[in-house]
Amino acid sequence: MLMKSKLLMPLLLLAALGLPSRVLAHAMQTNYVLEDANNVQFTAVFSTGEPLKNAKVKIYAPNNPSQPLMESQTDEKGQFTFKPDQNIPGEWEVSIGEAGHQDILTVPVTQKGVNLNDISKAPTNQTPQVPLMAIVLTGGLGSAALAARRLRSSRS
Repeated sequence: MLMKSKLLMPLLLLAALGLPSRVLAHAMQTNYVLEDANNVQFTAVFSTGEPLKNAKVKIYAPNNPSQPLMESQTDEKGQFTFKPDQNIPGEWEVSIGEAGHQDILTVPVTQKGVNLNDISKAPTNQTPQVPLMAIVLTGGLGSAALAARRLRSSRS
């Protein structure tokens, strides 16, 4: 009986430790290329290299950051092209994907066009993965300990 619980605990621990690699396997990365002074081509992919196909794209102008000026989606390669209006200079926000698999970038636009060197990732309010993994790990180990205790008491 005690031997079974000693074998069960390491197996549960290994299973829980395997969770982070699955959770983090779908991180997103967005690359961009300036096609000319006005067109920026974005390519969104998962960390595995798989394109983020048909993902929602929302573009917010600097003069109205709460309402998207344009909405689109990525193609089968995870790409889309954005041509900002140079008559609205400032920080344009490009949101690709949805919560959980989302990237937000700021694109500075001047009267001369897009400044590619200053495109940056906007901070996102995603849930940190470490506390989530700690909760799952603690819950799993606690459940295993409780099950082992119940099993021991039922056999006594």
